[in-house]
Amino acid sequence: MKLRLMVLIVLLVTVGATVTAHFESTRNRDDPKRPPVSTTVRVPFYGVNGHYVQGGVYATNIAQQVADMRAMGITSIRQDCYSIADTAKMASLVSSFAPVKIQPVFNVFPTTTDETTAYNQFYAYGRTVAGQLAGKVAVIELMNEPENMYFTKGPRYSGQNVTDWSASNSQWAAFRGAVRGFYAGFRAVDTTMQTLITSPSVGWLHYGMLKGLWNGEAPDGSSGHPRATWDITNYHWYHDFGDIEDAGGVNTLAAIKSAFNLPIMLTEIGVQKNVSGSVYNSYVASSFAKYASKAKTYDIIGVDWYELYNFQKIDGFYMGLYSSPGVVNTGRASAMASAVAANPAP
Repeated sequence: MKLRLMVLIVLLVTVGATVTAHFESTRNRDDPKRPPVSTTVRVPFYGVNGHYVQGGVYATNIAQQVADMRAMGITSIRQDCYSIADTAKMASLVSSFAPVKIQPVFNVFPTTTDETTAYNQFYAYGRTVAGQLAGKVAVIELMNEPENMYFTKGPRYSGQNVTDWSASNSQWAAFRGAVRGFYAGFRAVDTTMQTLITSPSVGWLHYGMLKGLWNGEAPDGSSGHPRATWDITNYHWYHDFGDIEDAGGVNTLAAIKSAFNLPIMLTEIGVQKNVSGSVYNSYVASSFAKYASKAKTYDIIGVDWYELYNFQKIDGFYMGLYSSPGVVNTGRASAMASAVAANPAP
């Protein structure tokens, strides 16, 4: 799973999935008398990952980046942000990337262990970021892979239960407060839900972390805590994880659909370990065919390939569809273009 960089088709039209649903705010979940807010937001279905704020190949030649994405039928680019200065930069780049949509990730974690302090800090962040981006982007993500980037100890078992993170229980309250605070702060400004907010992204079978947030449960087994909420459940899945519908006998898509009954975005899919070109290209084709065909079954509204350009080399392997702007990695870009063309966005 990627974006560990701080610690670590040809279709010429914009495709997207229209999401029309009733989404509940945190207040609505806690107050059944308050009616849910209804919104219609157009979320691009096919996207890629980028790293503009980290510099390098992604920070130059935006026009060529847009041309490369459009040549493959890609309509959004996921951008990691590590501060409100980064999200302000994303706001300033919306027109530069158009018609490709920017999909920011607010990848900031608590620096406290106190829930109230974290809530207040992230409430302020949410208000600020909403002022910058509400209505300019369809979706904003909150926190990338906290199980890798925030929690100091991994789960004892598979991660399907929040109690699997019992060794990191001291970090949980602040994490919960941050998620709750950001959502509430953003919604205090963006009251009509011009921009939707995803859950923190997790991968493999780590959805127990999200269930704990959603149900007001903690890794120490306690319950009755304030509940976090979001508009879209965010997940990551890579080639080496196997079949997302049969991971060690677990249908992960069915599990997260059942747990939250919300639309699902897979904001990182791809090949993260050294494989042959034929295996890489085959996975492009098979994964896009699967997610497009299963979109209605599980309410999948977007998938983002990791990544557009060669950026981080892991064990001698680059994941990019292109090696650099305008320069394709042999076979990969054409495989993506063919996959998108063969599997129209739902």
